[in-house]
Amino acid sequence: MIRIATASAAALACVLAPQTPGAAQSGLPLPRSMNPVRIKVTPMASGDLVLLWNNGTVTCDSGVVEAAEWVAPHLQFSKKELSKYPVTVGFAIDEKGRAVDIRVLEGGYVAGKLEASLDPEKNTLKLSADKLLESLSVRDLMPSLRASRFAMDAPQTGCRVTYAPEYVATADLPRSELARIAAVPGIKIGSSQHDQLAEGDCNTVGWPAYSLRAYPDWRAITARDGARKWNWIGFDIDEEGVPINVTVIASSGHDDLDRESLRAISQNRFAEGKRAGCATPWWRNPGVIPAPPLPEDSTFREYQDCSAHRQWAVAPKLTFPQSYNERAIEGWAVLGFDIGADGAISNITVLSAQPSEEFGAAGKAVLQSASFERDDEAQTRCIERVRFAISKPKSAAPES
Repeated sequence: MIRIATASAAALACVLAPQTPGAAQSGLPLPRSMNPVRIKVTPMASGDLVLLWNNGTVTCDSGVVEAAEWVAPHLQFSKKELSKYPVTVGFAIDEKGRAVDIRVLEGGYVAGKLEASLDPEKNTLKLSADKLLESLSVRDLMPSLRASRFAMDAPQTGCRVTYAPEYVATADLPRSELARIAAVPGIKIGSSQHDQLAEGDCNTVGWPAYSLRAYPDWRAITARDGARKWNWIGFDIDEEGVPINVTVIASSGHDDLDRESLRAISQNRFAEGKRAGCATPWWRNPGVIPAPPLPEDSTFREYQDCSAHRQWAVAPKLTFPQSYNERAIEGWAVLGFDIGADGAISNITVLSAQPSEEFGAAGKAVLQSASFERDDEAQTRCIERVRFAISKPKSAAPES
């Protein structure tokens, strides 16, 4: 089994963050720090538009099903309209009330590509992002569905829900919605957007220096599975640098985070004189949603474990699907494949994947990044299990 563990359940990678080496899709060699298969990307951090995905009624074979806790897809800044068509997602509901077997049934789901080519004469690297932003616009549909919860001990089959895109001008976005998108790590809102949250001179004059900084007691704040708890705290600062009029501007509605955030802000002390209309966000990173159980070996009797006969020549490049990492959602993929005498892997087939088809695609990419040592004979109908697990360092702070 290949186990892919991410060290942080909610770390946001920078756009075009250098990763491990590999071959370019164009066939030309790339610098070892620029493998397009491993490059991580995140949605835009600003834009004149905000994309919202509005969900329709959830129906299953038994009829209409209500969610006990519905987690909406992340809001996204955008500079133009990307996805214009509804997306229908199919799934089942397990005995724990979580969506499984998640897959796209129809609609505007887009497979984006990031290709890179090297001009040896000019020694320059050219990147082509074909429909990459469009693909990012739907990146949270299936993870957010997995983070939602339905009635426990009431399994359902044949479920489906349709998401319809809606674009709202950033300037017209309600304060509660602006606060929700602006609380995401990595998002830096502009001065006009900051004024929508808290009007005052904290933004125009400049954020005052801390003389004493306090933090919430994270031990007193429980994690919300698959979704961040968040808030924006507003306050003024008096002549002595003491926060006054401390209040919750907007919040995900979790009392433990709100209570600790208010306490922390009240205990801060600032220099540089009075301020009015200050605002700052706090969030608690998601709790882990474990993957469904892996199927028994007997499920795939026609496949064989080839690891005892072949050694890796190029080890798999282990990368956790980023949109699921952000929600701390674990998964796995079971893959069938052939190995040529030259060690090349071919005919990769996703035999099973949970909780969504995207883990199958991620597992397939893992195998495509690898090869085995040469051997006298080829092997067929090999099997590999790729498990995507969250393993968080004990010293890492889960929030900000």
